[in-house]
Parts: sequence; structure tokens; C-alpha cells
Amino acid sequence: MYGYISLYFHPSDEERKTYLNYYCGICHNLKKNYGNIYRPTIIKEVVLFAMMQNEAKNVEEFRCPLMRFQKRYKPKDDSFMDKYSDLNLLIVYGKLLDYKFEGHKIADYFLKGIESKINEKYDDDFILDYSKLIKEQSEIEKYSEDMDELARPSEKILEKILNLYFPEKENYILANTIGYLIYLIDSIYDFKKDKKRNNFNAIRRVYKVDDLRGLKKEEIEKILTTFDICAKIIIDNYEEFSDFNQHLVKKLLAFSVAYHRKEITNLIVGGEKYEKNDDGRFKKGKNKQFVFKL
Repeated sequence: MYGYISLYFHPSDEERKTYLNYYCGICHNLKKNYGNIYRPTIIKEVVLFAMMQNEAKNVEEFRCPLMRFQKRYKPKDDSFMDKYSDLNLLIVYGKLLDYKFEGHKIADYFLKGIESKINEKYDDDFILDYSKLIKEQSEIEKYSEDMDELARPSEKILEKILNLYFPEKENYILANTIGYLIYLIDSIYDFKKDKKRNNFNAIRRVYKVDDLRGLKKEEIEKILTTFDICAKIIIDNYEEFSDFNQHLVKKLLAFSVAYHRKEITNLIVGGEKYEKNDDGRFKKGKNKQFVFKL
């Protein structure tokens, strides 16, 4: 699952304008290239990629009918966004494929429709390897009790994506770090839902608990220490990957890391205020920290 990098701070007017330029740019590009149906699927990490690799220039203001005609911003020429909307669709395809391998009913015609679109954008070997890794994830989850092994397909998927979108960078360490961290966070946020549905959950399997509050002190310390190490690696290395908007990128990463560190701590130490709905969006809790709304 993706969607962990967001505006967990109150941006300045200029920061908001810059962020919206990329967010709304991808939204409009998805509409242009794939249709309105895919506009609600915007993945915020893809927005971050676009922000890291492209300068905000030739920005135009518009009124968005989907947001009650509020003022928004986007690039006048969004052709540079094509590869990011392609990536957005690739990740959506991967998630649907994951659901299918887990035994959920996904309409074949819908899945094949997306597959035909991404086959036009990525070479056959890339799509084949990508699909194999998603299937490998489902297979490993049938037997493994080792978090490192369970997270490995996620790490490999991130490495393939980073190698494609950041080809001149050393991607191995960052891909492993991000892939592992996403897998770990997913397992914590989804714990209660997975238990209720009797679905696989990595934390439940590895630590053999039916309640996050049943984790032992040393297990909690291991999880939080792992989170902190991964977060530090990401923060320490973002500049190498960010050619533009470095200050805003750093704020997005730093505040997002701090936000999720606090929330997973609340969950595994004894809170239940911050979990995911079935659609992957976060539930509201009575003590929920401020999140800036676009």
C-alpha cells in the first residue's frame, strides 16, 4: 500500500501552490491519458516523484469542479507528467493483482483493460517481472514467519520502480528501506481489519499475537527501532534523488515520518485511534493529529 507521504503540516501559500501543481497536474494527466475513472487513484508517492524530478514552472491557476470550484494550480503543459500517470496506473494494477492473488474477486475484463494500457507503456520483461514479484509476495505469505523474507518482494518491486525512474542513482539501499518500511507500516495499520477478515497479516504471523497490545516490550522496541532506522536512511538520502523542490520534499518526508511514527506507537502501545478503512483511507479518531486538506 502507498499513500503515506502527505501534507502533515500547514504549508505556506507558496508550498501549497507548488504541491498542487504536481498533484493536480497528475490528476489532469490521468484524465487525459486514461479517463476520469482513474483520477481518484492518485498516489501521493508518485506526486512526490514528479516533484523531485521536475521544476515548477509555467503554472496556471484554475477552478476545480471536483473541489467545489476552489482555486487550484497545474502546469500549462503537462506532457512531462505522462510517465508519472503511467506509474500511478502501474501501481493501481499491482494492487488489483495482489487482491486477485489473495483470492478476492476482481473482474477479469477490468484487470485486462488496465493490463493492456500499461503494456503500451512498459516493456514485456518489466511487466512480467513486476507481476511475478506480486505473485511471489502472495506465495511467501502462505508459509513464512520471517519479516525480512515477507518484505523482500515489496523491496524488489520498489527497486524495479526506482531503477526505471531514477536510473542514474544507487537505488538498492533506498528501495530495500522504503519497501520494508511500507510493508511494516501496512501490517500495523491493517492489523485489526486483517484479523476481523481472517486475512494474512505479517505482524500477527511473525509475532503470533491477536492484539497489537499483546506484543512484548522487546518486540515493540524492535519494531520502533526498525522504523527509526529506516526513516533515518530515507531522510539522509533524499537529496541525492531530489533535483528540485528539496526544501518541500524534506518537509513532506520529515513530517510524514514523524506522523506515522507517532501513530504506530499509539497502536502498538495501546491505542486504536488510527487504522485504515476498507478503501485504504485512514479512519478519523477523536485525537487525530492535524492533516492539511488540499
